[in-house]
Amino acid sequence: MTGRREFLKALGLGAVMIAASSAYRNKALNRLIQSNDPLIKLGQGRRFGMIIDAGACIGCRRCLYACKEENNVPDDPLPMNWIELFEMDINEPVTKLSRVPPGESRRDYTDSPKRGKWYLSVNCQHCENPPCVKVCPVGATYIGEDGIVEMNYDKCIGCRNCMGACPYNARHFNWATPSISEDKINPLVPVREKGVVEKCTFCKHRTRKGLLPRCVEVCPVGARHFGDLNDPTSPVSRILEEDMSFRLLEDMSTEPKVFYITSGKKWLQEG
Repeated sequence: MTGRREFLKALGLGAVMIAASSAYRNKALNRLIQSNDPLIKLGQGRRFGMIIDAGACIGCRRCLYACKEENNVPDDPLPMNWIELFEMDINEPVTKLSRVPPGESRRDYTDSPKRGKWYLSVNCQHCENPPCVKVCPVGATYIGEDGIVEMNYDKCIGCRNCMGACPYNARHFNWATPSISEDKINPLVPVREKGVVEKCTFCKHRTRKGLLPRCVEVCPVGARHFGDLNDPTSPVSRILEEDMSFRLLEDMSTEPKVFYITSGKKWLQEG
């Protein structure tokens, strides 16, 4: 990415420390995955949640690409993303967003990070009070026992009521039969058929085995965190205790389980 070195230098030692810490963290994660030890404590009464540090995100889209690979999200014949990245101006903080996608944003940026910009990552918010569940006429979308808002693709009739009800535009309709080569299909995740709605699942095939979602695992700057909101010792619980957090469109009363923090404070450091 052009300008990344200059950007990090401008941020000073703090950003360098974040990057170094992230590199150590990713190595540690790889060791744990290889050893088959769970990264997330599994037990009764868990409630999964995610934290995205909008102040640390560099807009590299690694989370987006890893999500597509992990979850058989198609590019052919029609491209689809379960995670969207928006390039935002520093004068538009996360607390002032009134809709998703944000009106003054870009999804088609080619270089990142940029001076004067920050990056908003959006996926399914896995709401406590999800409007998508309320409007589904056949119960194809529902809340799992660990708080994940799930899809039963066999039940989905493709009415798209849930898409209209979701204020985060986090649901996507499969307009065509996906074309994914056999060698790229993850057998742990079903390939969705034409005519159903799909979305982020918090990588439930991983997280319910104690592993992290792929988007969290691959983030090069440690901007994404995941864990059990009901466990006071989990990474997400500890971060929420220490950092002021926000949720998108809080006035909608959907109670998302995706929280945003700005501990990187890129736009503050740039004045």
